[in-house]
Amino acid sequence: MNYITFDIETYIPQGVVEKSGGGRLDTGSMQVSVIGAYYSWLDKYLAFYEDDVKDFIDSLEYADFVIGYNHISFDLAVLQKYTTKNLQRLNNYDILVEVQKKIGYRVKLDNISQSTLGTKKTDSYASFRNYHLEGKWFELTDYCLNDVLITEQIYRRILLGETLKYSDMLKTFEIILDLPSKNFVAVNTEPELLW
Repeated sequence: MNYITFDIETYIPQGVVEKSGGGRLDTGSMQVSVIGAYYSWLDKYLAFYEDDVKDFIDSLEYADFVIGYNHISFDLAVLQKYTTKNLQRLNNYDILVEVQKKIGYRVKLDNISQSTLGTKKTDSYASFRNYHLEGKWFELTDYCLNDVLITEQIYRRILLGETLKYSDMLKTFEIILDLPSKNFVAVNTEPELLW
């Protein structure tokens, strides 16, 4: 089956991050800086910029599943402004949602990455939030694609039925997530990196 693992980075034209009534970031004020994506049928990582968002959205129709980490409530909400297609109707597999189903609360991607893979995200929000405004496209793209790489590595563990680890209150816990479909075929090859 074909799938796309992706992540987006955003910017706020007004420069002010608003919070919605529920205390979450208001995606309505955000625009796309860069989209990083892994295409399973190409075995490649690709980057899309704001002018290319339509091309990325069009490519989603070729995927049997769309994979991300918090992409249902955040990434798709930002992307929805760029299309009339209902992105919530895609076959989405959100790793954060699956983790929350198992343990009852949200865990950051960096927590699972450090505990499971032994790797950290490449930058902090304090640094990368200004990359768009500063025109640091290489750094922003690298940050985004590294998040996709981490998400893809975690997803491959899920496909293989392996445990994910996360830390909480100085303890490390393990969970096994449900597969998105029993028809999914686990792939154990390393994809080509294109950045």
